[in-house]
Amino acid sequence: MHPLYITFTAIDVFATVLTLGVLACGLWVVPHEAAEAFHRPLWRMFGVSLALLTLSSVLILLSRSLEMSGGPLSALPGVVPMVLSGTHYGRVWWVRPPLLLLLWIAWIGGRRYRNTRALGWVMFAAAAIIAFTRSETGHPADHGDFTFAVWVDWLHLMAAGLWIGSLFGMTLVIFPRLRRHHPDHPVLAADIFQRLSTLAGLALALILVTGIYTAWKQLGAWPVFVTTSYGRTLLVKLSLVAILILIGAHNRYFKLPRLQQAAGRVRPLPRWIAWTLRKPAAPATADAVTTAQRLRACTHAVKAESLLGVGVLVAASVLLHGMPPAAMSAIPAFGGTMSMGGTSSSLSVPDAGTASAATSAASPAAAAPAMFDFGAPGKASEVRATLRIRALDSMRFEPAEVHVKPGETVRFVVTNRGKLVHEFVIGDAREQREHELEMQKMPDMPMHDPNGITLPPGKTRSIIWTFPDRPMRVEYACHQPGHFAAGMVGRILVGQMPRKTPGPPARP
Repeated sequence: MHPLYITFTAIDVFATVLTLGVLACGLWVVPHEAAEAFHRPLWRMFGVSLALLTLSSVLILLSRSLEMSGGPLSALPGVVPMVLSGTHYGRVWWVRPPLLLLLWIAWIGGRRYRNTRALGWVMFAAAAIIAFTRSETGHPADHGDFTFAVWVDWLHLMAAGLWIGSLFGMTLVIFPRLRRHHPDHPVLAADIFQRLSTLAGLALALILVTGIYTAWKQLGAWPVFVTTSYGRTLLVKLSLVAILILIGAHNRYFKLPRLQQAAGRVRPLPRWIAWTLRKPAAPATADAVTTAQRLRACTHAVKAESLLGVGVLVAASVLLHGMPPAAMSAIPAFGGTMSMGGTSSSLSVPDAGTASAATSAASPAAAAPAMFDFGAPGKASEVRATLRIRALDSMRFEPAEVHVKPGETVRFVVTNRGKLVHEFVIGDAREQREHELEMQKMPDMPMHDPNGITLPPGKTRSIIWTFPDRPMRVEYACHQPGHFAAGMVGRILVGQMPRKTPGPPARP
C-alpha cells in the first residue's frame, strides 16, 4: 500500500465526513430558534469542507489512475482520460463534478439568506450521493453495483458523518461560539448538547449494525484479527470506536445532566450515577462560574472525541487499500486446480510472463498435461504459429479476432501499447465470466493462472497455448478493473474459416 494513496483517501474520507457533519449540525444539532446565531460560522465551515472535498475528489482520481496504470507520475496526462472513459471507477467518479457544482452554487446563494433549511436538505442529499460514490468504488462493489453490501457500506459512512462529522462541527464551530458569545446561556448549551447526544446515539446504533455485518463478510474468521495486517488495523479502529463510545456515554449520563441542572431544569443526577460518585445529586441550578466550568468540560470531552475520530478515519482509509482476509483466502496457493481426465491436481506456475507453463518431473502424474476444456499450456518445441496482439488503452485488442487450426500450438506475443496495466487471459465464455468475478472480489490479485499474463505499460510478453482438436470459439480478455465490462475481449476461432469482414467481438 502506497502511503500517498492512503493519504489521499484519508483526505477524501475526512472531507466527506466533515461536510456531512457540518450540515447535520445546522439541520439537527442547533435548535431552529437559534439558527440565526450560528448561520455565519457554520456556513463558513461548510465552505471550507466543500473546498476540501473538491480538492480530494481530484486527488483520489489521480491516485486511483496511478494505481491502475502502475506507471510513473509523468504518465498521468495520458492515463486519466482513459480511466475516466474506460473504467468503472471513472464512470462512478463522473457523478461527483455536477454534485460539487450544485453544492458550490447552493453555498454561494445561501450566504445571503438566513432561512436556508430547505436548501440545507438539498445540500445534504447531494453530499449523501457523493458519499455513495465512495461505496461504489470500494471493496463492497466487488460483487456489482447497487448490491446489498454497497448500501450497507454507504449507511456506515453516512452514520460516521452524522456522528464523527458532527463532533468536528461542534469542536470547530458551535462550542467556540457558545463559550465566546453565550457563556451565560446554559439553556441553549443544554439543548445543543442534548441534541448532539441523541444524534450520536442513533448514528452509533447504525454504525454498530453495519460495522458488524461488514466485518463478518470481510474477515471470514475471528483469528484473522491478530494474524493479518487487515485484521490488526480493524482491531485498532474498533478500539478507538470503543473509547469514543465510553466518552460519549460519560457525556450523556454525567456531563449532560449537570449541564441540564445549570440550565435550571429539575433533572437531578440519576440515583445510580449519584451513588457511583458517592455524593448526593447537585441542586437544580448553578451559578455562572459553575455553568462555565461545565460547558468547558463538555468542550474538552468533544475535542477528545474529535481527535479519536480522526484516528478512526485514518484506520478506515488504510482498510480501504487493504485486501480483506475473506477475499485473500480465496486466492489459490498456486495456479488453481484443473481437471486432468476426471482427476484433479494442483498446478504450480512459475511466472505469469513465461512462454509456457512448467511441469514437474517429480512423478508421472505431475508430468501429465493439465487440461482446460479450451486447451492447455503448450511447449515451445511444438509451436506452429505465432500471433501478435496489441492491448490498447481504448479497451480494445488489435486484432480483435484471430484464427487457428484445431490441435495447433500457438505462441501469442502480446504488447501493451498503452499506459494502463492490461491482461491477456485465454478462455471460453464461462472461464472469462468466472475470472471476472474473481477479479471483482480481489482486484489487486496478481496473475498466477497458466492461461493468462499481466502486461505492465509498454511491456511485451508471450504465452504458448495448445488448442483442442475440434472447432470451437475461445476468447482472450483483460480483467483489470472495468476493462472487461468496457468490452476488452477478442475472439479466437478454432477451425473456422475467416470472414471477409470481421465484426467486433461479441460481448459475453
